[in-house]
Amino acid sequence: MMWDTVAIISDAVEASMPDTEKNKLERKIYGKLSDGHYNEYYAMEDVAGMTYRDSKTGVIHKAPFWTTDMVRNIYESLKGELRNYNCWDFYVTMHMIVSDNYALLDKWFPGIDDNERNSKYVELAVNWLKDEDSPYGTSKIWHYLNG
Repeated sequence: MMWDTVAIISDAVEASMPDTEKNKLERKIYGKLSDGHYNEYYAMEDVAGMTYRDSKTGVIHKAPFWTTDMVRNIYESLKGELRNYNCWDFYVTMHMIVSDNYALLDKWFPGIDDNERNSKYVELAVNWLKDEDSPYGTSKIWHYLNG
């Protein structure tokens, strides 16, 4: 029903709008209708633009860094802690944490193995979402990336 509503409004307005403005409008409407929580479509779209540079090799890695099943399994194990966020919110947050913090973790923990690094990413993501003084309440990741 939300998508149908977005489509109706979008079709009426978008005839004279550039594509970037159409996308912004669709996101604003979706954000209101979803109470600021991601769905699969927008999660995949936002994650697709994320990257990090490996500080040792200089290689740029493009998201996704994990499969949806991997993130879903982690989310299911933490659902009680993240009860105000859905799996897609967590999916985007996990990828953003890697994109923004890969080099920092390398600096702080040289020689860290992949399991320990992933554990730290999970801990950072949960902590970031549970930020009690966030002005965005329980829709922090949506508003952080969508204004």
